[in-house]
Amino acid sequence: QRGYMSKMTKEDKQMFQRKFCEKSLIKGSVAAMGHLAVLFGAIGTSYIVLISYLTPVIKCLAFCFCVLVIIRQQRALENIVHFGSHNNFTRQKRLNDFLTNLLAAWPMMQDVSRYRVFHQTHHADYGSEKDPCRARLEQIGVPVAEIDTNRKLFMTIMRWFPIYVVEYYREVRSSHKQTVAFVAWHLGVAICATVLVSIEFAMFQSAMWLTSQLCVLPFLRSIAELSEHDYERGDNIAETTFNNLGWLDHVLIHPAGDAWHALHHLYPTVSWWQQRQAHSFLLKRDHSYARIISRNAGVLA
Repeated sequence: QRGYMSKMTKEDKQMFQRKFCEKSLIKGSVAAMGHLAVLFGAIGTSYIVLISYLTPVIKCLAFCFCVLVIIRQQRALENIVHFGSHNNFTRQKRLNDFLTNLLAAWPMMQDVSRYRVFHQTHHADYGSEKDPCRARLEQIGVPVAEIDTNRKLFMTIMRWFPIYVVEYYREVRSSHKQTVAFVAWHLGVAICATVLVSIEFAMFQSAMWLTSQLCVLPFLRSIAELSEHDYERGDNIAETTFNNLGWLDHVLIHPAGDAWHALHHLYPTVSWWQQRQAHSFLLKRDHSYARIISRNAGVLA
Protein backbone atom coordinates (compact mmCIF):
# COMPACT_ATOMS: atom_id res chain seq x y z
CA GLN A 1 0.00 0.00 0.00
CA ARG A 2 2.85 2.39 0.77
CA GLY A 3 4.94 1.71 -2.34
CA TYR A 4 7.93 2.87 -0.30
CA MET A 5 10.68 1.15 1.65
CA SER A 6 12.93 3.34 3.76
CA LYS A 7 16.67 3.22 2.96
CA MET A 8 17.68 4.86 6.24
CA THR A 9 20.17 3.16 8.47
CA LYS A 10 19.04 1.91 11.88
CA GLU A 11 20.80 4.86 13.52
CA ASP A 12 19.10 7.35 11.17
CA LYS A 13 15.68 5.80 11.88
CA GLN A 14 16.26 6.15 15.60
CA MET A 15 17.40 9.74 15.16
CA PHE A 16 14.37 10.51 12.97
CA GLN A 17 12.01 9.06 15.58
CA ARG A 18 13.70 10.98 18.37
CA LYS A 19 13.86 14.34 16.58
CA PHE A 20 10.56 14.52 14.71
CA CYS A 21 8.03 12.13 16.28
CA GLU A 22 8.12 13.33 19.87
CA LYS A 23 5.09 15.34 21.04
CA SER A 24 5.32 18.81 22.55
CA LEU A 25 2.39 20.31 24.41
CA ILE A 26 4.06 23.73 24.56
CA LYS A 27 5.16 23.91 20.91
CA GLY A 28 1.81 22.67 19.66
CA SER A 29 -0.18 25.10 21.79
CA VAL A 30 2.02 28.07 20.90
CA ALA A 31 1.85 27.23 17.19
CA ALA A 32 -1.95 26.89 17.26
CA MET A 33 -2.41 30.12 19.23
CA GLY A 34 -0.12 31.85 16.76
CA HIS A 35 -2.43 30.88 13.90
CA LEU A 36 -5.45 32.11 15.87
CA ALA A 37 -3.71 35.41 16.64
CA VAL A 38 -2.95 36.05 12.97
CA LEU A 39 -6.55 35.17 12.06
CA PHE A 40 -8.05 37.62 14.54
CA GLY A 41 -5.47 40.20 13.52
CA ALA A 42 -6.61 39.89 9.88
CA ILE A 43 -10.26 40.29 10.89
CA GLY A 44 -9.41 43.36 12.95
CA THR A 45 -7.39 44.83 10.10
CA SER A 46 -10.25 44.27 7.65
CA TYR A 47 -12.56 46.20 10.02
CA ILE A 48 -10.11 49.10 10.22
CA VAL A 49 -9.78 49.10 6.43
CA LEU A 50 -13.56 49.33 5.95
CA ILE A 51 -14.00 52.29 8.32
CA SER A 52 -10.87 54.08 7.07
CA TYR A 53 -10.67 57.00 4.65
CA LEU A 54 -8.63 55.10 2.07
CA THR A 55 -9.57 55.42 -1.59
CA PRO A 56 -12.12 52.83 -2.76
CA VAL A 57 -9.56 50.95 -4.89
CA ILE A 58 -6.99 50.69 -2.10
CA LYS A 59 -9.72 49.82 0.38
CA CYS A 60 -10.98 47.01 -1.87
CA LEU A 61 -7.48 45.59 -2.45
CA ALA A 62 -6.60 45.75 1.26
CA PHE A 63 -9.88 44.09 2.24
CA CYS A 64 -9.40 41.27 -0.30
CA PHE A 65 -5.90 40.69 1.05
CA CYS A 66 -7.31 40.42 4.58
CA VAL A 67 -9.87 37.87 3.38
CA LEU A 68 -7.09 35.75 1.88
CA VAL A 69 -5.23 35.82 5.20
CA ILE A 70 -8.43 34.90 7.08
CA ILE A 71 -9.26 31.86 4.95
CA ARG A 72 -5.62 30.82 4.95
CA GLN A 73 -5.63 30.81 8.76
CA GLN A 74 -8.98 29.04 8.90
CA ARG A 75 -7.51 26.36 6.67
CA ALA A 76 -4.55 26.18 9.08
CA LEU A 77 -6.97 25.48 11.94
CA GLU A 78 -8.56 22.67 9.91
CA ASN A 79 -5.09 21.24 9.30
CA ILE A 80 -4.35 21.42 13.03
CA VAL A 81 -7.52 19.40 13.67
CA HIS A 82 -6.18 16.88 11.15
CA PHE A 83 -2.82 16.61 12.89
CA GLY A 84 -4.53 16.66 16.29
CA SER A 85 -6.37 13.50 15.26
CA HIS A 86 -2.89 11.90 15.25
CA ASN A 87 -2.31 13.12 18.84
CA ASN A 88 0.27 15.72 17.81
CA PHE A 89 -0.13 17.74 21.01
CA THR A 90 0.40 14.96 23.55
CA ARG A 91 0.02 11.21 23.91
CA GLN A 92 -2.51 11.88 26.68
CA LYS A 93 -5.56 11.57 24.48
CA ARG A 94 -8.04 13.54 26.59
CA LEU A 95 -5.70 16.49 26.95
CA ASN A 96 -4.71 16.29 23.28
CA ASP A 97 -8.34 16.32 22.17
CA PHE A 98 -9.31 19.14 24.53
CA LEU A 99 -6.51 21.40 23.26
CA THR A 100 -7.20 20.51 19.62
CA ASN A 101 -10.89 21.28 20.09
CA LEU A 102 -10.36 24.50 22.02
CA LEU A 103 -7.69 25.95 19.71
CA ALA A 104 -8.83 24.64 16.32
CA ALA A 105 -11.82 22.29 16.04
CA TRP A 106 -14.62 24.10 17.91
CA PRO A 107 -14.09 27.42 16.10
CA MET A 108 -14.31 25.49 12.78
CA MET A 109 -17.49 23.52 13.70
CA GLN A 110 -15.59 20.27 14.17
CA ASP A 111 -14.64 17.82 16.92
CA VAL A 112 -11.33 16.01 16.76
CA SER A 113 -12.61 12.71 18.16
CA ARG A 114 -15.28 12.53 15.44
CA TYR A 115 -12.84 13.73 12.78
CA ARG A 116 -10.44 10.95 13.85
CA VAL A 117 -12.97 8.28 12.84
CA PHE A 118 -13.23 9.71 9.33
CA HIS A 119 -9.49 10.29 8.98
CA GLN A 120 -8.35 6.90 10.27
CA THR A 121 -10.43 5.31 7.52
CA HIS A 122 -8.57 7.43 4.96
CA HIS A 123 -5.23 6.12 6.25
CA ALA A 124 -6.22 2.52 6.97
CA ASP A 125 -8.17 1.93 3.73
CA TYR A 126 -6.20 4.30 1.51
CA GLY A 127 -7.24 4.13 -2.14
CA SER A 128 -10.01 1.60 -1.54
CA GLU A 129 -13.75 2.06 -1.95
CA LYS A 130 -13.88 2.79 1.79
CA ASP A 131 -11.46 5.73 1.48
CA PRO A 132 -13.67 8.81 2.08
CA CYS A 133 -11.23 11.15 0.32
CA ARG A 134 -11.25 9.04 -2.81
CA ALA A 135 -15.04 8.88 -2.74
CA ARG A 136 -15.24 12.66 -2.45
CA LEU A 137 -12.87 13.23 -5.38
CA GLU A 138 -14.84 10.78 -7.51
CA GLN A 139 -17.97 12.82 -6.85
CA ILE A 140 -16.44 15.64 -8.88
CA GLY A 141 -16.98 13.59 -12.03
CA VAL A 142 -13.69 14.73 -13.59
CA PRO A 143 -10.37 12.85 -13.14
CA VAL A 144 -7.79 15.00 -11.34
CA ALA A 145 -5.31 14.50 -14.21
CA GLU A 146 -7.74 16.20 -16.61
CA ILE A 147 -7.91 19.38 -14.51
CA ASP A 148 -4.80 20.76 -16.17
CA THR A 149 -5.62 24.48 -16.48
CA ASN A 150 -6.74 27.12 -14.00
CA ARG A 151 -9.97 27.62 -15.97
CA LYS A 152 -10.86 23.92 -15.72
CA LEU A 153 -10.02 24.01 -12.03
CA PHE A 154 -12.27 27.02 -11.43
CA MET A 155 -15.19 25.58 -13.40
CA THR A 156 -14.84 22.18 -11.70
CA ILE A 157 -14.94 23.70 -8.24
CA MET A 158 -17.90 25.95 -9.11
CA ARG A 159 -19.95 22.94 -10.27
CA TRP A 160 -18.92 20.95 -7.21
CA PHE A 161 -19.21 23.80 -4.68
CA PRO A 162 -22.82 23.60 -3.37
CA ILE A 163 -22.71 19.84 -2.74
CA TYR A 164 -19.15 19.99 -1.42
CA VAL A 165 -19.90 22.50 1.36
CA VAL A 166 -22.54 20.19 2.85
CA GLU A 167 -20.62 16.99 2.12
CA TYR A 168 -17.45 18.17 3.86
CA TYR A 169 -19.12 18.74 7.22
CA ARG A 170 -21.00 15.48 6.86
CA GLU A 171 -17.75 13.58 6.31
CA VAL A 172 -15.87 15.18 9.20
CA ARG A 173 -18.96 14.22 11.24
CA SER A 174 -20.03 17.66 12.39
CA SER A 175 -23.27 17.40 14.37
CA HIS A 176 -25.65 19.46 16.47
CA LYS A 177 -23.19 19.09 19.34
CA GLN A 178 -20.40 20.62 17.24
CA THR A 179 -22.73 23.41 16.16
CA VAL A 180 -23.48 24.22 19.81
CA ALA A 181 -19.74 24.21 20.61
CA PHE A 182 -19.13 26.44 17.57
CA VAL A 183 -21.75 28.95 18.71
CA ALA A 184 -20.54 28.89 22.32
CA TRP A 185 -16.89 29.42 21.27
CA HIS A 186 -17.73 32.35 19.04
CA LEU A 187 -20.14 33.81 21.59
CA GLY A 188 -17.31 33.88 24.10
CA VAL A 189 -15.06 35.61 21.58
CA ALA A 190 -17.84 38.09 20.73
CA ILE A 191 -18.30 38.99 24.39
CA CYS A 192 -14.57 39.66 24.72
CA ALA A 193 -14.63 41.78 21.52
CA THR A 194 -17.61 43.75 22.84
CA VAL A 195 -15.88 44.51 26.14
CA LEU A 196 -12.52 45.36 24.57
CA VAL A 197 -13.73 47.21 21.43
CA SER A 198 -17.43 47.56 20.66
CA ILE A 199 -20.55 45.56 19.92
CA GLU A 200 -20.33 46.69 16.28
CA PHE A 201 -16.88 45.18 15.98
CA ALA A 202 -18.03 41.97 17.69
CA MET A 203 -20.88 41.60 15.20
CA PHE A 204 -18.55 42.32 12.28
CA GLN A 205 -16.01 39.77 13.55
CA SER A 206 -18.61 37.01 13.86
CA ALA A 207 -20.10 37.77 10.44
CA MET A 208 -16.66 37.90 8.83
CA TRP A 209 -15.62 34.56 10.32
CA LEU A 210 -18.83 32.78 9.34
CA THR A 211 -18.95 34.19 5.81
CA SER A 212 -15.30 33.37 5.17
CA GLN A 213 -15.66 29.84 6.55
CA LEU A 214 -18.77 28.85 4.62
CA CYS A 215 -18.50 30.89 1.41
CA VAL A 216 -14.80 31.38 0.65
CA LEU A 217 -12.78 28.78 2.56
CA PRO A 218 -14.37 25.80 0.70
CA PHE A 219 -12.86 27.11 -2.53
CA LEU A 220 -9.36 27.13 -1.02
CA ARG A 221 -9.93 23.74 0.62
CA SER A 222 -11.04 22.27 -2.71
CA ILE A 223 -7.81 23.38 -4.38
CA ALA A 224 -5.79 21.92 -1.51
CA GLU A 225 -7.55 18.56 -1.59
CA LEU A 226 -7.36 18.26 -5.37
CA SER A 227 -3.59 18.71 -5.21
CA GLU A 228 -2.90 16.09 -2.51
CA HIS A 229 -3.94 12.86 -4.26
CA ASP A 230 -4.41 11.52 -7.76
CA TYR A 231 -5.71 7.98 -7.27
CA GLU A 232 -5.56 7.21 -10.99
CA ARG A 233 -1.74 7.46 -11.10
CA GLY A 234 -1.10 4.16 -9.35
CA ASP A 235 -2.14 1.82 -6.58
CA ASN A 236 -0.02 2.92 -3.62
CA ILE A 237 0.70 5.98 -1.48
CA ALA A 238 4.07 6.82 -3.04
CA GLU A 239 2.59 7.00 -6.54
CA THR A 240 -0.64 8.83 -5.75
CA THR A 241 0.17 11.26 -2.91
CA PHE A 242 2.11 14.50 -3.33
CA ASN A 243 4.18 17.02 -1.45
CA ASN A 244 3.15 20.46 -2.77
CA LEU A 245 6.16 22.69 -2.24
CA GLY A 246 5.61 25.74 -4.44
CA TRP A 247 5.66 29.20 -2.87
CA LEU A 248 1.89 29.59 -3.27
CA ASP A 249 1.36 26.25 -1.51
CA HIS A 250 3.33 27.42 1.54
CA VAL A 251 1.92 30.96 1.58
CA LEU A 252 -1.75 30.21 0.96
CA ILE A 253 -3.00 26.75 0.01
CA HIS A 254 -1.27 24.30 2.40
CA PRO A 255 -0.57 25.94 5.79
CA ALA A 256 0.28 24.23 9.10
CA GLY A 257 2.35 21.38 7.65
CA ASP A 258 -0.16 20.37 4.99
CA ALA A 259 2.29 20.98 2.12
CA TRP A 260 4.19 17.79 2.99
CA HIS A 261 1.21 15.47 2.48
CA ALA A 262 3.18 12.52 1.10
CA LEU A 263 5.51 12.70 4.10
CA HIS A 264 2.49 12.72 6.39
CA HIS A 265 1.08 9.54 4.87
CA LEU A 266 4.42 7.77 5.16
CA TYR A 267 5.17 9.11 8.67
CA PRO A 268 1.84 10.20 10.21
CA THR A 269 3.30 10.66 13.72
CA VAL A 270 5.48 13.61 12.64
CA SER A 271 4.01 16.79 14.16
CA TRP A 272 2.84 19.57 11.86
CA TRP A 273 5.49 22.06 13.06
CA GLN A 274 8.22 19.47 12.29
CA GLN A 275 7.23 18.67 8.70
CA ARG A 276 9.78 20.91 6.95
CA GLN A 277 12.69 19.69 9.06
CA ALA A 278 11.64 16.03 8.70
CA HIS A 279 11.38 16.46 4.93
CA SER A 280 14.91 17.89 4.75
CA PHE A 281 16.25 15.09 6.94
CA LEU A 282 14.73 12.39 4.72
CA LEU A 283 15.99 14.00 1.51
CA LYS A 284 19.55 13.79 2.86
CA ARG A 285 19.40 10.34 4.46
CA ASP A 286 16.77 8.33 2.60
CA HIS A 287 17.20 7.81 -1.17
CA SER A 288 13.79 6.13 -1.43
CA TYR A 289 12.07 9.20 -0.04
CA ALA A 290 13.91 11.44 -2.48
CA ARG A 291 11.97 9.73 -5.29
CA ILE A 292 8.59 10.61 -3.73
CA ILE A 293 6.69 13.04 -5.95
CA SER A 294 7.16 16.65 -4.82
CA ARG A 295 5.63 19.37 -6.92
CA ASN A 296 7.10 22.85 -6.89
CA ALA A 297 3.73 24.10 -8.08
CA GLY A 298 0.42 22.68 -6.98
CA VAL A 299 -2.83 22.49 -8.90
CA LEU A 300 -2.65 26.23 -9.54
CA ALA A 301 0.15 26.22 -12.14
